[in-house]
Amino acid sequence: METGNIFEIMGTAGSLIMCASSVPQIMKTYRTKCADSLSGSYLAILMIGMLLILLYALYKKDVVFIFGNGISLLLTGMLVALWFRYKKNQKRESCTPLKRMIEFFAVLLLNQYRQDFKSKF
Repeated sequence: METGNIFEIMGTAGSLIMCASSVPQIMKTYRTKCADSLSGSYLAILMIGMLLILLYALYKKDVVFIFGNGISLLLTGMLVALWFRYKKNQKRESCTPLKRMIEFFAVLLLNQYRQDFKSKF
């Protein structure tokens, strides 16, 4: 096997791994219907970087990078769409169980404090 072929295989494997890396985040965001943990700035910068690499790969006619960055750009675009769709949940309610639990106990303590305050006066 030629050295060039080995590097093509490594490049293809790396591209596939990079593509697959966003799938768990897409699934989590869709399942929880929450985009609390996603940074809009990160997603924007990532999309711009991927787009520039894709344009360069098109210029160089490098099939491995065209394929990998094309799929990565598509998956990141899906994540951006989910971010826009579910970012409203940040303002309405907490998305993580820990935050919900903390809010529950905070409300419980606040109500107890109000009852104690009312009983004194």
